[in-house]
Amino acid sequence: MTLPSAHRPNQIESAYQRAISLYPLQFRQSYETAMMQSLRDALADPVLSRPAFLRTLLKDLIQSLIKENLAMLRETVSRPVVLYNALILIALFSALTLGFVIIEQNSLRQSANDPQLGMATDLASRLARGVSIAAAVPNDQTDMDASLSAFVIAYDEQGQVLASSAQLNGAVPQLPRGVLDFVRRNGEERVTWAPRRDVRIASVVRHVSGAQGGFVLAGRNLREIESRKDLVLEQAALIWLGLLGIIVVGTFLFGWLTRAPRPAAA
Repeated sequence: MTLPSAHRPNQIESAYQRAISLYPLQFRQSYETAMMQSLRDALADPVLSRPAFLRTLLKDLIQSLIKENLAMLRETVSRPVVLYNALILIALFSALTLGFVIIEQNSLRQSANDPQLGMATDLASRLARGVSIAAAVPNDQTDMDASLSAFVIAYDEQGQVLASSAQLNGAVPQLPRGVLDFVRRNGEERVTWAPRRDVRIASVVRHVSGAQGGFVLAGRNLREIESRKDLVLEQAALIWLGLLGIIVVGTFLFGWLTRAPRPAAA
């Protein structure tokens, strides 16, 4: 009786030999000949059920491939010196990436104060010299939520709004009492102000001395700066993942090239 083409011994041997090529090299060098001979003996046995044998062979082949390749991977990278070097590199590059993110994001945040520093200083100086608030504070009404333009607000010593070039929801928000107390003691504060949960303002607040004592605030919406900070974080995460991949591949290759050879089979 002629076997179906899929069950012909020469095709089964050819497929089995291709499967053996998936084993680690040292395993193949030690066991390939014996495995092929065992297959030929089984195929030549007239008593052995061919379909049952092929099912068992496939099951054992899959289990053995997984076991031997995992064993090779474990032997390759589990040596203390290899793992130690890999962990040191991961920690080093993680720290460098985190440091880059912190420095870059802080730099972006501090740069957001640049125009407000000059505006707050100039406005406080003019008010201290006796310039009227109406003349010193522009009449523009910037929308603190929608606009990215800088604006100024003047407060009295109790924190009540005297004049403003910006509004939020049709009104001028009050500064937190804690900020006013800090500025009263220290002269200036640079703070991220959130007059509404979804609105964050890069603010410079200065105390005004003289007859028109009080406080001036110069600020602008942080929406664009925070978008840039998010972009920096995303790019840093991609760089970190790329470096992590390089370390993993490099660790595996180093472990593979420096592994101790297995003893040959008897």
